[in-house]
Amino acid sequence: MSKLFYWSVIFIVLFFCFQAQAAKDVNMTEVRALAKLPVDSILEDSHVDIYTIENYWSNVRGRNTPVVVFFYSNYDGGSQRIATLIKYLLPDYGDRVTFGIMKIKEKGKPSKDKAEKLESLYSLDKTPGILFYDNVGTDMVLEDEDYIDADFKEFRSPRMFLWKKYYSAIRKELDELLSD
Repeated sequence: MSKLFYWSVIFIVLFFCFQAQAAKDVNMTEVRALAKLPVDSILEDSHVDIYTIENYWSNVRGRNTPVVVFFYSNYDGGSQRIATLIKYLLPDYGDRVTFGIMKIKEKGKPSKDKAEKLESLYSLDKTPGILFYDNVGTDMVLEDEDYIDADFKEFRSPRMFLWKKYYSAIRKELDELLSD
């Protein structure tokens, strides 16, 4: 029993050391304060492109870099937490990835009709939602099609106590996606 306890303690300590190392530059007090603000305030000084239904496809198709599009409600806990992740990712990835945002609703989830429209237009089945498009080469140039599948989707929004884990996991995923 004592060996099991001993190894459990070592595992837990190593796990938290790894997590602290992976996100050591993140001030969680600042992240928690930011996550209480509306998404527009969180991202107001960030270099993100604002997308609308009218300009969405021309912006996504018109890039020669990968594109991450964040669909959000301005006052929604999940959207606010994802916006903090984007704010912290931008300094390291903003020169290699275009980040775009599209406000779906001011507060709460979209209506059933709007959700169905978003799903038919973009394959977005939940808000908040993130779609990743890899625009390398001709992947996004489909002349006769109005619909393009996103290469990567991530709809879960982290609880604050898992924020650093999500931050590290997303950085790892982006590093893998951008390595080719």
